[in-house]
This record gives sequence, C-alpha cells and structure tokens, in this order.
Amino acid sequence: MPPEVAVDFFLGLAQSARTSIAEDAILPAILARDVVVWPRVLEIARDDDRPEDVRESAVFWLGQLAGDKATEGLKSIVDDDDEDMEIREAAVFALSQGSSRKSAGYLMEIARSNRHPEIRRNAMFWLAQRDDPEVLDFFEEILLGD
Repeated sequence: MPPEVAVDFFLGLAQSARTSIAEDAILPAILARDVVVWPRVLEIARDDDRPEDVRESAVFWLGQLAGDKATEGLKSIVDDDDEDMEIREAAVFALSQGSSRKSAGYLMEIARSNRHPEIRRNAMFWLAQRDDPEVLDFFEEILLGD
C-alpha cells in the first residue's frame, strides 16, 4: 500500500472515528515516509467538532513534527482567542518540544505578550526547561526589567 493511501486512511479515522481510535490513528500517519501530513494534523487540531482528547493528540504530534510550518500552526492555535484554553496550553507544550530557534522565539513572544496569564506562565515554565543562551538572555531581560 502506498504511504499516501495509508496516511489518508489513518487521518480519515482521526477526523471521524470515536475518540480512542481517532487519537491512536494520528501516530501511524505521522510515521509515514515522504508524505506531508502536518496540514491535515493542524486541521484536526483546530476542528472544534472533534473531541478535546483527539485535538490535544493532534497538537502534540504537530509539536513532534517541529517543521517551521507546523510550528507556525501551533503558534496560531496559541494566539487564537476563540480556541479552547486546554488546546492552547497543549500547543504551548508542543512548541516547547521543538528544538528550533523558531519554537523558542515563539515561546518567548508568548511569554512576553499573550493576554492570558496562564498561557504566559506555561511559556515561561517550558522556556526554563531549555538549555539555551538566548533563553537565559530572555530571563535576564525579564528579571532586570530591560
């Protein structure tokens, strides 16, 4: 079976099956070789009609993909004031799993300017887990008030 067909099958399950099957269907789709899956996974993460557990799973796997486009998609979820707070917090966590400068930059931006204190606090927590000189500079800036 071609990987595209398998991805279509598994993401179709994630988009329509009951919660436990839908959650479990995302991983095999992510593992497919040479298939771009992040747009559909982002679609699942943003789908208000899907159960929250499925959406959180999609957000988690977006973080594991960690490509720039997936990272931008996670940032858009965090910034969406119409989005459920738990999904937004899951997106902050997923951003923390990325190792790119872009994901760290987004976390710093969220920590500085998101209007929700709990989202800012989560971003700060996950930034503190990074061993990154840029993040240390960020904390110094915050603590010194520069």
